[in-house]
Amino acid sequence: MVRYIHAADLHLDSPFKGLINIPEELFNKIKASTFESLRNIVDAALSHHVDFVLLAGDIYDIEDRSIRAQVHLRKELDRLNEADISVFLIHGNHDFLTNDELHLALPENVVVFGPEVETKILETASHENVAVSGFSYDRNWIEERKISDYPSRNVKCDFHIGMLHGFMEGQAAEHARYAPFSLSELKEKNYDYWALGHIHKRQQLSQDPLVYYSGNTQGRHKNEAGEKGCLLVELTKSHEDVTFIPTADIRWQTVDLDVTSHESMNGIFDEIKEGLANEELTNSLISLNLSISPDTPQTVIQKLEDEAFYQVFQKIGPSAFVYIVSARIKVNNTDQQVLSLESSFPSAWEKAVSDVSKDETFQEMTQELFSQHAYARYVDDDQEKIKNDSIDAAKQLLVQDLGDEISYDN
Repeated sequence: MVRYIHAADLHLDSPFKGLINIPEELFNKIKASTFESLRNIVDAALSHHVDFVLLAGDIYDIEDRSIRAQVHLRKELDRLNEADISVFLIHGNHDFLTNDELHLALPENVVVFGPEVETKILETASHENVAVSGFSYDRNWIEERKISDYPSRNVKCDFHIGMLHGFMEGQAAEHARYAPFSLSELKEKNYDYWALGHIHKRQQLSQDPLVYYSGNTQGRHKNEAGEKGCLLVELTKSHEDVTFIPTADIRWQTVDLDVTSHESMNGIFDEIKEGLANEELTNSLISLNLSISPDTPQTVIQKLEDEAFYQVFQKIGPSAFVYIVSARIKVNNTDQQVLSLESSFPSAWEKAVSDVSKDETFQEMTQELFSQHAYARYVDDDQEKIKNDSIDAAKQLLVQDLGDEISYDN
């Protein structure tokens, strides 16, 4: 049997997005969370006595790799070295290979793959031979099909594993299509396991062979909500087992509350307080969505739109916290307004939505912004999400601009 951990997209020392006016104590904890997730990966590797660890790209958040991130990585990999646990590491589009003089040396137990696909052989403590094939990005855009360079299964080894940081064709387009591949191309290699990186959502793509995106190890913004972690994999000649291990020190969570039955501040306050009391929200950064009644008085709405109102719900303790980072208010009849606009002005509505939904419109409006590297690296992984959010916002503006001209029967 061979046992190992598959992790990817650690994004050490990530700047985190969309956080403003956070108390210093909490902000420091958030900034340290990617390092805590790394420590949790190493803790899991040690406690489960794994044979090796696979790190499938984007270990760092940017190519120049902050010294703080490098020190933390070397410290944790040293712990694995002391336990005689090997590490196989590839670099992705965020942390592609650059000048070595800027980098701290890693411990001798770490194998870093170069820019060309290569295969490394490891003999485990139980004398099983494992072949590991992979490559590292040498630039931030790899558009060619590197999968074509991967060798077929090494028949002399007991197990063969592929590491690949890239995009599987047919997936939703939230991530850039780097090093594209198809599932059939993976299967043609006849490997036992594919350890994938780049997509931050954990998912299994195939059972035979096992193909997994482990997802990222620590959510960095509200679109990376829920549990994040790594995978513990056990392979034998006749059996395989894959177990998710949570590693995130903090979680981003969305809380949807329907407060339409309340028109007074007192009722809405109690509803929010109760909704945030859930133990599952401990150590979470909350995006709060409030659905209010169309009859809610404007004076109450003004209170709900005041950032200071939500300060009373923030909980920051020495070992646990619950913190609202954003709050959105939605009048419950918005969807009815959209439907009414569609039915009242079908041609105009269809043309308006079509215009704002066109890829060329989005690209034209964002080309200058995304072409600037300082901004591009922050949107590289979720341009489709940004596009969809922009379209939704545009629809809301259409409702606001046109909706006042129509009367509704509630």
